[in-house]
Amino acid sequence: MKKINKKTEKKQRVRILETGELGTVTDQQLMPRDGQLHRYMQVLLDKQPHRDRWFWDDQLGGTKETCRVTIEGESGQTLVYDLTMDYEKNRDITMTITGRNPNNLMEHRGLHMLMSSHLLEGFTAQEVEVE
Repeated sequence: MKKINKKTEKKQRVRILETGELGTVTDQQLMPRDGQLHRYMQVLLDKQPHRDRWFWDDQLGGTKETCRVTIEGESGQTLVYDLTMDYEKNRDITMTITGRNPNNLMEHRGLHMLMSSHLLEGFTAQEVEVE
């Protein structure tokens, strides 16, 4: 999971990890927590611009989320899906498919290819909101 920039600037865009909401950092302070100093940040939420909230730095993340899915067949053929969801761009997902040997992806056969096709069908099916 990509965390927010350690040198958080005012006006930096962030995502609240618990809810997926987007907002903008407007202020930050060092506050004691569990015997150590942690950053406490004031965030102006996009959906509630009239109201701001304070969050600890570990409750915030970047506006892009990444995921890697690896599917390996019993013959050792491996497919790797790198996915990135951009919350700033209406949750658009970009995907890159590679393998251990990217030159022979078209030669893959077996159950791992069947599972991969179901994964790809899921992206083209009717959009389902997952929270």
